[in-house]
Amino acid sequence: MRRNIKISQSNFHKYYVKSQKEFDELAFNKFLSLTRGNRKKLVFLPTGKTPLGFYQQIIEYSLINKGFIKNFFFINLDEYLGISQSSEHSFKKYLENNLVNPLKLTSKQYYWIDNKKPIHKETTYLDSLIKKYKSIDLCILGVGENGHIAFNEPNCNPNLDFYDTSLKKSTLKNITFNKKLITHGRTIGISKILSSKKILLLVSGKNKKSSLKKLLSKKIDTNYPVSYLSSHSNVTIIINE
Repeated sequence: MRRNIKISQSNFHKYYVKSQKEFDELAFNKFLSLTRGNRKKLVFLPTGKTPLGFYQQIIEYSLINKGFIKNFFFINLDEYLGISQSSEHSFKKYLENNLVNPLKLTSKQYYWIDNKKPIHKETTYLDSLIKKYKSIDLCILGVGENGHIAFNEPNCNPNLDFYDTSLKKSTLKNITFNKKLITHGRTIGISKILSSKKILLLVSGKNKKSSLKKLLSKKIDTNYPVSYLSSHSNVTIIINE
């Protein structure tokens, strides 16, 4: 039974762009504005094709503004289960290639979800990191064609904070390597996403239109987990048309 989630009456902060360059630059600029302040910020990060240009913007800015990146501690949203995290297909490896190595981050600046540790131990550790920073300052999300955010798949339980889940065929079809390796993922849950102070949603691709439409209708539809974001009061959405 899902909890009684209230729909926010505040409008989303929506921005439409026409090019990938505009999308990447605006995503970075909003990242800057949403994380203003002197205190070190806890930020959850997505993977995939959508944020690649945004990450490049962070790298380029950090090369000029020395010390900028030390203002953040990063955690990833999710990870595949059943594969080695040294594999090129793991999200840990993706983030090492696209953030850790280019920025020369130290282990004190990030934590990537461990897909081998028992979920109850991993949950306890992740909760301890969030407690250290008081809260999640910014949760950056993408959205799947089927409306999933992180690995919260259609008809997921919205009351979970962190959990392991089976992945839908509609999610697995986008995996370009051996699908037999992948059946499940480990993810931050809807409940924990909604506990974030601010949310930045990056939407790119014509195949995301139905998911975006569901979100903007401000009616929670359990078939589209992204629609749960309508219960949050501070969501910025950048849409590449």
